[in-house]
Amino acid sequence: MMHTATRAERTAPAERTAYAEDLRIFTVSNLLSPEECAGFIRLAEGRGFEQAPIGGTNVIDLEVRNNGRLLLDDPTLAADLWERLAPWTPRSWGQHLAVGLNERFRFYRYSEGEYFNWHGDGSFVRSSGERSLFTAMIYLNDDFEGGTTDFWGNRSITPRRGMALVFEHRRLHRGAAVTRGCKYVLRTDVMYRLG
Repeated sequence: MMHTATRAERTAPAERTAYAEDLRIFTVSNLLSPEECAGFIRLAEGRGFEQAPIGGTNVIDLEVRNNGRLLLDDPTLAADLWERLAPWTPRSWGQHLAVGLNERFRFYRYSEGEYFNWHGDGSFVRSSGERSLFTAMIYLNDDFEGGTTDFWGNRSITPRRGMALVFEHRRLHRGAAVTRGCKYVLRTDVMYRLG
């Protein structure tokens, strides 16, 4: 299990910024503290990264993405982060009701020159029928250059340490190349069930 700070241990208040009128893209600042972010980076580096495949397969295509990835399942972390993110997240989407976060976490590391080209995210489906509809990415650092998350239609998000970026899976986006330093991201999904 990965440790996260209690609400009392976090100092800066969270705040949501919407980038689409219907909350298809929004950020939540200060979801993680600087200490939590540093701890997650140490954890991921300690476990090691592998070349990230594409599209839920084992296919490596360096023209599409060339960053490193680490998979880690942690239901306790999913519950803790959901408690923080839930107040900002759409409770319903169409006929679906939000139920929590996916316990499968993906740590991404983007070194200089690494990127993830234009794509839409796939849905994670549980045996219970719950499915993910939104991506939740938490930026673990911001001491690098480049590495913006760009959405089709000229919307660009500059990573800030501890900030979550939440968006509908089908929104076309890319992780622009890092031009200096190394970018770390913790990614999961918001899960929904038919209401």
